[in-house]
Amino acid sequence: MDKKVTRIISPEISEHNKLRQPLTPGEKIVFDYFDKNLTLDWDIYIQPHMNGNSPDFVLLSKEKGIAVFEVKDWDLSKLNYAYKKESKEKIRLIGDDGEKSFSLSKQDPFLKIRQYKSEIYDLYCPKLQNKTGFGIIFSGVIFPFANKEQVKKLTEPLPKNKTLVISSEDLSNNSIKEVIPFVYKIDQRMNNEIYLDFKPWLIEPVYSSEQRVPLINILDNRQKVLAETRTETGRRRINGPAGSGKSLVLCCRAARLASENKQVLIITYNITLVNYLLDLAVRFEMNGKVRKQITALHFHGYCKRLAFEGDYEEEYSASWKQKNEEKDKNENVLNIILPKKALSWANAVDEEDKYDAVFIDEGQDFRQEYLDVLRKSVKENGELLLCTDQTQNVYGNVPIPEKTMAVNGFGSKPVYLSNSYRLPLSVCKLATSFIENFLPNSENLKPVPKQDDLEFNTALEWIQCNETNITNQTVEALLNIITKSKSIKAFADLTCIVDRVGKGKEIIKALRDKNIKCIDTFSDDQHTSKRKKMFFYKGSATVKVTTTLSFKGWEATALVLQCTSAQSEEDLALFYTAITRVKKSDQGCFLTVVNSASKLNNYGETWPHFKTVV
Repeated sequence: MDKKVTRIISPEISEHNKLRQPLTPGEKIVFDYFDKNLTLDWDIYIQPHMNGNSPDFVLLSKEKGIAVFEVKDWDLSKLNYAYKKESKEKIRLIGDDGEKSFSLSKQDPFLKIRQYKSEIYDLYCPKLQNKTGFGIIFSGVIFPFANKEQVKKLTEPLPKNKTLVISSEDLSNNSIKEVIPFVYKIDQRMNNEIYLDFKPWLIEPVYSSEQRVPLINILDNRQKVLAETRTETGRRRINGPAGSGKSLVLCCRAARLASENKQVLIITYNITLVNYLLDLAVRFEMNGKVRKQITALHFHGYCKRLAFEGDYEEEYSASWKQKNEEKDKNENVLNIILPKKALSWANAVDEEDKYDAVFIDEGQDFRQEYLDVLRKSVKENGELLLCTDQTQNVYGNVPIPEKTMAVNGFGSKPVYLSNSYRLPLSVCKLATSFIENFLPNSENLKPVPKQDDLEFNTALEWIQCNETNITNQTVEALLNIITKSKSIKAFADLTCIVDRVGKGKEIIKALRDKNIKCIDTFSDDQHTSKRKKMFFYKGSATVKVTTTLSFKGWEATALVLQCTSAQSEEDLALFYTAITRVKKSDQGCFLTVVNSASKLNNYGETWPHFKTVV
């Protein structure tokens, strides 16, 4: 029996009621109209992640072309909108509330449509024929709650072009051919190559689909016990290798306490990890209180908050002035001066103003001075949780002795999570081999796959090259995930992590020269760099480029790692951290190492696919 032909819809219909940006009533009407009336060769993409843009709908057919639509739920009988000519070339959408007029250019659907069509032609479909190829990019603006007369009055000042203008009456016409004529026309200019070029810009990134999955369903029984209980003292430490679920347990426990009206502080050392952990906590949300009840900060940001809330702002500023007067004292302020002052500020906080729980992720990054501040920030009967993995000790901190941890109130013995759930089976083996060869002191935290774990569709490649061609090889490796992989990946899933900021900037430039948008954490200015790290997030509909330090604690299903140095123990810990950032996926995952460090050459030869590029 022939397999039933079905339409590609992304995201799937069953997920529409879970979208982070819910469909408007008008968008629901338009989707139903498309799904009911379009021939099955037309794919329907809803709010696609199109290189940082997000049209309401994009339609794609291998034989007929591309169509982009904007939907406006405007009630033109009540809203006073008008297009007014400001010059020979400029027509602006204006709103009027009865008292004053104001520009609505950012809401202008026709302006957005022109932008989308231009970028589709210029950027996403390089195989479109010059000039004539533009003719298979169709467009429309749909007004589901406005009749033909109202729509005609609104759009009359606009120049006539091929953008369809569709009213509520049109949507009641069951003959879609009369409303959208191109849907039945086969066009020789469209082909499978163009279809495959454009599709990675449209399919939903793994991250977006994951956001709709309740994380409580992912935890195993032991993780659930840790997430839903407390020790008698309220103090707990969790140790485990990469991918063992430490952050999941932490965020689930935070969400559970938030649902009980408890005030929770989540602390990291890495500033870029803050938004990631908040996103995880939201996915465990019980009753909408996560954002209200949970505070997430990096450690030095928390020191600053203590200063401002305790009226120690001048003392805080004085710490940095002292740094400016003494050469190379930045680390001294961060590691000694500021934590010492923050401890006195934390001691001065009234008991009722402290947190019900303080949860610390990536605890191996924290010095004893930092932990002293944090244990003073939790209520006497509150909860204190510390998650660590010494194999990822990328700052070279001396591990704090067990006796010291117990005396300082972090529990007598840690709980161990030994199984790695995030890493593919093959990556667990490669990571274990790396530990045995380069990080022997961390053997007790090897990533062990869960029993009976199956290998996912994992593409592993090692490219050995030199300093002169490493940037080109890295960019090529990123693009190859899109163009040469058997499963189609979204551009927004691509992540590149580097060990040198300068190389990262070169990659950014090379990608932008190809008109591929990126989000990154690089800046020569310390303040700007800090802000960029705060706004670096997985949900960005663009390629991500950052350092291993900034990506520590994160995960990606399509990852390229550039390595230029493997001399120090910190370099080796960084490399291990980087290769363990990959996450298995039933849609397939990718990990490519582009390496110029000769020390790792022999290790690279053990990878499934190894090649040398001179």
